Amino acid sequence: MVNSPFLPASAYTSPEFYDAEMREVFPSSWVLAADLNEVAEPGDFVTTMVGYEPVLIVRDADGTLRAFANICPHRGTVIAAGAGNCTEFTCPYHGWTFSPAGALRAIPIRRGFAGQIDKDHPGLLALRFDIWERFVFVNVEGSAPPLATYLEAAPGLLAQHCIADSTPTVRIDDAIDVNWKVFVDNALDDYHIPVVHAETLQPFHEGMEFREDLGDRFVNVLCAPINDYGQSLYPPREGMGEEQSQVAYAIDVFPNLTILAFPDGGVTTLRLTPLAIDRTGVELRSYSHRPEEIGPDEEKFSSDFLEEDYRVMRRVQQGVRSRYFRPGPAHYREGRTAAFHRSLLAVMGERSPLD
Repeated sequence: MVNSPFLPASAYTSPEFYDAEMREVFPSSWVLAADLNEVAEPGDFVTTMVGYEPVLIVRDADGTLRAFANICPHRGTVIAAGAGNCTEFTCPYHGWTFSPAGALRAIPIRRGFAGQIDKDHPGLLALRFDIWERFVFVNVEGSAPPLATYLEAAPGLLAQHCIADSTPTVRIDDAIDVNWKVFVDNALDDYHIPVVHAETLQPFHEGMEFREDLGDRFVNVLCAPINDYGQSLYPPREGMGEEQSQVAYAIDVFPNLTILAFPDGGVTTLRLTPLAIDRTGVELRSYSHRPEEIGPDEEKFSSDFLEEDYRVMRRVQQGVRSRYFRPGPAHYREGRTAAFHRSLLAVMGERSPLD
């Protein structure tokens, strides 16, 4: 029997394991929730899910950014949906109304309650959040280390990319019928690149040597030197460091975020949101310092790249359901995947329902 560092098949199929992830892993982690560009003006808001927790990011009338549990304190109904701009939030169940600052504004038929409900009744519950570059992260449980500590090597490696000053370009929202970890595993699996992405990445990875840097707990990095072809597409941005001007990074932030960064300062984020035990939301966002040079071909490349992964991940999802599957040995280019599995089990600790 091979001693494998990977999770057993039941971690991808067990409802109990999935439930523990949603209740323990995501709420205790820093999770990307929004781009500052999406909440730039008073009244702008974005909603998302962190595990089972509905989250609302909003800029109030005074211009202050806020994060709330997106549930009504009356009966727990999810209040806001999607994204947009508004001057108040109204619960769709009983009509309780809240300001963008989270304060309770109005209750229909107030006199119908057994006890007096006054204007100081609790409003929306504020959540812990922080900002790195242009990205808003939320820690629902409030127990994670400071965001700057949690991100480990990422801020230092990407400081010269000046992400906050870049312009949003490509945006893809999708979903695939696989467990969220199947996709995270794939995003961290550097062994599959020349096989699965032989068509889209072949010109980039000819002669390429990878280096995997495994972080303390929350961040793992792939450093991939750019060949001449890549240098012609991503000419180094002025001010880049020696390494940053010659390599592409793939940086994983536990539990569900991958950041791809290039010598020209451009970055792409891939956020993978569990929707069900066997369904995952895929959110790809690209940012550039040369937006005028980004055309339809860029979005087609990203879409084709994802489709290559989708095809093989659907087969992986089929395979992990097999009674005969046991995880095999780890290749040296699968170190980041194995590190992700260690981090997941470390966060879950004794709460993990695995045998």
